[in-house]
Amino acid sequence: MSKTPAQRGRPAGMRPRQLELKQTLLEHPDVPTVIETVVRTALDDTHKNQTAAQKILMDRILPISTFDKQFDNREKITINVSVIGKESETLEGEVIEQ
Repeated sequence: MSKTPAQRGRPAGMRPRQLELKQTLLEHPDVPTVIETVVRTALDDTHKNQTAAQKILMDRILPISTFDKQFDNREKITINVSVIGKESETLEGEVIEQ
């Protein structure tokens, strides 16, 4: 029974289409109007979409990845080995920083 390997990654030709779409969006004449509208909405306390506009701006201005690099939030691993019996031996180790 022979299986063909699954295709991984983007389909062929996807990257050029993404770059073309990006260029089209950046060059669109209404981009400044859209940006002004999002900023105005984020500052308007009575607008129903204020929170969404604020999130859009904060995600672009201050991405979470900025904080991930500053603080190591990974949990530390501690291994405790217990021995049952008369004799016990203490092992000493060292902390390895990554």
